[in-house]
Amino acid sequence: MDSKSLRHTLGTFATGVCVMTTPDPDMASGQVLGITANSFSSVSLDPPLIQWCIDVKAHRYQIYADATVFGVNILSAGQEALSRRFAKQNAHIVPDDMLMSDEHPLRMREVIGFLACEVFDTRIVGDHLVIVGQVTSFDMDEGHEGLTFFRGRYGQIGTVS
Repeated sequence: MDSKSLRHTLGTFATGVCVMTTPDPDMASGQVLGITANSFSSVSLDPPLIQWCIDVKAHRYQIYADATVFGVNILSAGQEALSRRFAKQNAHIVPDDMLMSDEHPLRMREVIGFLACEVFDTRIVGDHLVIVGQVTSFDMDEGHEGLTFFRGRYGQIGTVS
């Protein structure tokens, strides 16, 4: 099977873009790590469960594999630069960045949706770790359009009323 062709075929499924945040275990208090993901989906409403996946070869794999809590930050259309930043290896968020909201230590500013999660289950499936989180709190902001990813390019969706 040609993995490059498979990747292009999978890219025809338009997705939203998220930054998964977790406390940085190696740094001073208040620092957070982020990683871009578009493998996010809901699993269950009762109990409230979501899932996302991380490549076992990812630079930050072990941090997320060991995490007990994480945040799902669903990016707004104006946050493409943040998506690109957290897709790279240096993904530390320090308080001076002013990226995090005052409402929750793992919530980024200007996102259209946020879910705080405790790890419910993890499982290696193929070359990825599937992380299932139980939602402990959430919020949304209907004042922004959503950031999308389709065929290797960013776009936006939604109408601001």
